[in-house]
Amino acid sequence: MPSIVGNLACQRNSYLRRLETTVVSCVPSTPKNNSSGTGSSEEKLKSIPLEKRPAADLKSFEIEFEDTVLFPEGGGQPEDHGLIKLCERTHASQPAEILITRIARHGLRAVHFSSSPLEPGTKVVQEVSWDRRWDHMQQHTGQHLLSAVMDTYQGLETLGWSMGASPSLMPNMNFVELGRKPTDAEISEIQHRCNSIIAENRQVTVDTPSDADTTSLPSDYDASQGLVRVVKIDGIDENPCCGTHLSQTSHISLILISHTQPIRGTNTRLYFTCGQRAITLATYSIRAARSIAGIVSASISDLENVISKVTKIDLELRDAKRAKRRLEAELAKFEAENIKRSFNGVTQIMEESGMASNNSSAGMDFILSLQSELKQPLTMFPNLTYDTTGLTILVTPTTYRDVGQGGITKEDGPGPMVILGDPTLVAKATERIRTDPILTDPPVQPATREGAKKAGNSGGGGIKGGGKGSRWQGKALKLGTAQINALRAISYSN
Repeated sequence: MPSIVGNLACQRNSYLRRLETTVVSCVPSTPKNNSSGTGSSEEKLKSIPLEKRPAADLKSFEIEFEDTVLFPEGGGQPEDHGLIKLCERTHASQPAEILITRIARHGLRAVHFSSSPLEPGTKVVQEVSWDRRWDHMQQHTGQHLLSAVMDTYQGLETLGWSMGASPSLMPNMNFVELGRKPTDAEISEIQHRCNSIIAENRQVTVDTPSDADTTSLPSDYDASQGLVRVVKIDGIDENPCCGTHLSQTSHISLILISHTQPIRGTNTRLYFTCGQRAITLATYSIRAARSIAGIVSASISDLENVISKVTKIDLELRDAKRAKRRLEAELAKFEAENIKRSFNGVTQIMEESGMASNNSSAGMDFILSLQSELKQPLTMFPNLTYDTTGLTILVTPTTYRDVGQGGITKEDGPGPMVILGDPTLVAKATERIRTDPILTDPPVQPATREGAKKAGNSGGGGIKGGGKGSRWQGKALKLGTAQINALRAISYSN
């Protein structure tokens, strides 16, 4: 009989990194909603040698072992990752080792999802990805300690928690959900108390009492056949939990509380990190603060001055954006008058309007302002509006690149576009765009651009978009001379 969840090797000894064990069962993985997945069909599959099973069944396998050093997800803790190494290969097609990145709890069973099958009885060695396990233990035991300390404050009982993912570069923060927002003074005091307990090196132990509270167990976990584990931090906390935990608080290393975020009603998320994850996050934060201080010509030792200067720049930028929007609105009126004066099938290419900047979103803002102006008839042409006359294609196709020493060069770049006019003409134009490779093929990447030019292939514009009736809106990844000429030809042909 395989060990049950609650009494797995990884739970009996969270510091165990390697385990020799035996395959108990291996069946092809099937979706849970597959009604054909009956017990009899599973038994039938078990009776067929793995190397003779259909190829379609060899994509993923659910493997059980006599015991496992790899923790299945549970208690808010993600599953371990690790390797399965064969003690002896029985046929050449078997891999020497199998990477395992998904382990799930199915009732009392720990199921390992594998890309390769293993025959029952096969001897293997399991090895856990220790950096991931250690990180998870630091975050999980740290959460138990943090929640225990916050429980001593009115209204700060933990309602739930989530462990952030741990990518290799910038780690994500964890959070606990609380019934109210803690004050800044409370946050500072809670963090100090947690780190004091860490320094005291309190023992963390696990008991499996027969009279443990089972109300918080998952509905598919049979407590009468399983084990309820209670994690204890000496003199601080006792809580049922199936996760892997540290043996002493000093191994948490430290707890850093970051910020709060309001969610539902008065509920609040309190974000925190522990151990090496907290150190990595603090290091990134210090580097970012130093970079920002350098940009605003301030000293990192005077953070209040840094914040003040950044705030001033932010306010100035907002004022500049408002002024730019006002100028765009005025320019939109001017361009709209020009378009309406020469509306019959003329493509409007605002290549030199000054709106074709590095910021493609600014170009779309301008086009939308222009579209709004075109919807309104001019005083001098009270009966003329864009959707009753012809077709207009609006684009801002040019980007500008700083080449150093005050030099600016113009180059083909991405740009937004809008087609306005009679619905029939708009439909015809968009269909022609869709079927024209010069407009819709992806542009040639910079790394291969020179070779492509020699071969006579400069790529397409990568235009995509959508709309209906008298308006179509899209974006091009490249709007060069070839694309502009193709758009002109579409407009003139209407």
